[in-house]
Amino acid sequence: MDRRVAALLAACAITAACAGRFPAAPAALPAGASLPPRDYQLLIHYELGMHCTGFDFSYCCILPPYNSILAQVVKTDRDGAAPRLLGADPKDPEVLVDGDRRYKLRYLHEAPDGSPNSRSEHQKMLYWTAEYRHRTLASEEFRQLYVYQDLQGSNPEGTTANAKKLRIGEAYPIKIDRGPTNQRVSGDFLRYSGPTGTRVFTDSPAMENVPIELSPPNTWEALGLPLTPFSDYTTSIFFLEESDIRPFQRAVVTLVDAVSGAPVLGRDQKPIQGFGTNPIDVPACDRCHATTNANGDTFTKYQTEYTYWRQAMRTSDYFARLKAAAISILEIHDAHHGTAFTARYPAGGTLVTRLGHDSVRCQDCHADNVVGVLTSKRIGDVPKGERGPDFDHLHPDPNALIPPLSEALHTTHQRLRPSPDGGGLTSLCQGCHPSHRADGSLTPFPISAGGDNPYATGDNRDAQGCYAGRDVHANRAKGRDLATPSHLNAVGTWLRDTTGDKGLWCTQCHNPLARALYQGDHLTDAATQAGTTLRNKPLAEIAAALGKELPALIRDDLDPRVPLAGFDLGSGVVRTWERTGQTIAPIAKVLVGAPNQPLLTAPDEDGDRSVILADPDPLAATPGLAVPYDAATHGRDYWLAAGEPHCADCHAPPFVESLGGRAFPIDQPGKYALMRHSTGHAKIHCQGCHESTHGLYPVTPTPDPTTYGQAAAINPDSSHGPIQCGACHTVNGDGVPLSLAGATYKGRPLAHAYDLAVEYAHTLR
Repeated sequence: MDRRVAALLAACAITAACAGRFPAAPAALPAGASLPPRDYQLLIHYELGMHCTGFDFSYCCILPPYNSILAQVVKTDRDGAAPRLLGADPKDPEVLVDGDRRYKLRYLHEAPDGSPNSRSEHQKMLYWTAEYRHRTLASEEFRQLYVYQDLQGSNPEGTTANAKKLRIGEAYPIKIDRGPTNQRVSGDFLRYSGPTGTRVFTDSPAMENVPIELSPPNTWEALGLPLTPFSDYTTSIFFLEESDIRPFQRAVVTLVDAVSGAPVLGRDQKPIQGFGTNPIDVPACDRCHATTNANGDTFTKYQTEYTYWRQAMRTSDYFARLKAAAISILEIHDAHHGTAFTARYPAGGTLVTRLGHDSVRCQDCHADNVVGVLTSKRIGDVPKGERGPDFDHLHPDPNALIPPLSEALHTTHQRLRPSPDGGGLTSLCQGCHPSHRADGSLTPFPISAGGDNPYATGDNRDAQGCYAGRDVHANRAKGRDLATPSHLNAVGTWLRDTTGDKGLWCTQCHNPLARALYQGDHLTDAATQAGTTLRNKPLAEIAAALGKELPALIRDDLDPRVPLAGFDLGSGVVRTWERTGQTIAPIAKVLVGAPNQPLLTAPDEDGDRSVILADPDPLAATPGLAVPYDAATHGRDYWLAAGEPHCADCHAPPFVESLGGRAFPIDQPGKYALMRHSTGHAKIHCQGCHESTHGLYPVTPTPDPTTYGQAAAINPDSSHGPIQCGACHTVNGDGVPLSLAGATYKGRPLAHAYDLAVEYAHTLR
């Protein structure tokens, strides 16, 4: 017999055997009751609802490629036992264990139409090709992150010695088309993060060994994948067109036999698999920076760059525009900040760069919490070779600290180009961040080809993007798919009543009020909101507590608008990103001595000293000095729990996040964690049932059919989210788990009250 045929028959036999070992369903169910649709549910999501990055890093890198698959596997109650999460063999994080059965979770990526997406570099990306300090940019991008022994944060020697820090990209090389944990873009296996989650360290201005939680505990994961929105049918990065972008990629995960690799079949004799949305898109920098909109008549190098690639190299118009935009950004930076990034441009033509030097990595100077760079350079630390002739004149103070990257980017654009719509909502959120659609259409797009706001006399919310016109909060047709109530507090009620069917705009979540509510929290229980908080108060009482009149609170903090003409010099939108002079939340308490100065550790092998953490809860009674976030990280509170919106800003408990502290310093005890670090009943990720922020269920299907179909593939009635109880539990005719028969909540029986049962489930933390 042909060996290939024999192998195939053996694989089929193993698969059939595995499928046949599932216990039989209960013989009889109460009238109207139904079993979960399958034995295993794969709940798959990405930590954010969108990742936004370029794919040609040969000139500069603002944000590296980094897409992750995060998943949990639920064994449903079809076999009569309670639903439960399945973990890994302690000796092999790739092997999923269910009793005596051993499986793996194989993943791949594809576009919504099924087009494969299995590779990136050269064909769709220039990242490993980009040179940086005699190495590849990919090998240096995560070098600030390190471990001592493993990816669980182990440090058995309790050391801070630099010689013992195993740096990502150095001790752990990042191979082509793989993430920092050495997993492939496609065709690899998920790994289990275990009880600690995946943890690495970085250094801050105040201490070494700052822990960074890359993924939550008990998560099946593939981290930091260099995914692109382009299919394998792409011929070359040089000929990409903007209409080729497919931002809502499908991460397909299949349960396979751990030995043979053959797909495991379910009761329906089909492979057991699930899919989730892995969103990746390209920002719209070229709309302004490859046109006169940003360059005017002053900056002209973008024209030279466009002509070179379009005419001499005969690339696509889109690729030439991306190259031109990169040169424009660097030339304008040189003019405004005295750098010398384009001083030698054009230094010959290559397939990599015409700068005459390595790619510019923004985090070399600017702190950026999102990639774990917590220290900014001071002006005097900028290398001489990167200084232009006007540098010293523009920066007379060598001790001045360079601002964090998020603040520099957002504040510069917001002040100079507030780009309002007819009601004063800034268009920059979706104008700059990605807005492409799954069908390749570029209409309705929130920024014109020339960089203007097409909704300048209309409403930005009529556009579609990675959030606008997609997420449940901006889905004007959500009533068609969403049957459950919203459970709003005073802030959420005001926004619902004010914004109408078009839903929320970005600045109605990302605003000064979100930070103020966070600072006002000192909670003892997340689900009941017990403790100190402003979140359960009327708006007038919140305003009074913040020292404001109610109209000022609404105008400046809750629903900030930008000027309809001219620069934006002080709106609540600018103040969301320009933090200088504002009160920033304290991060922790440190030990102090006289006269109220932080105590430091003894010098380590490198002569370095760190502050001594007294309590991660800065409001605790523990003796010590409470220090603000900007003393611990030059990245301030950007992208951390203290600086981001929360479900609890608008929703009443128990429809809120978990208490923080586990992922400190990303979050803190006594305050709400971010949604991506939160879990609900049975430790299910909040995003497992609701999907990821910016793309929460139910989404609008036109821009994002992937997420729209994801919940439908899980829910017993094929509804579009959130995930229902019946996906994992045997339920009665009202959709309530049979296990709640006879149970009460708030003095009411749960058996036939689905919404009340859902509320009760949210209290089970």
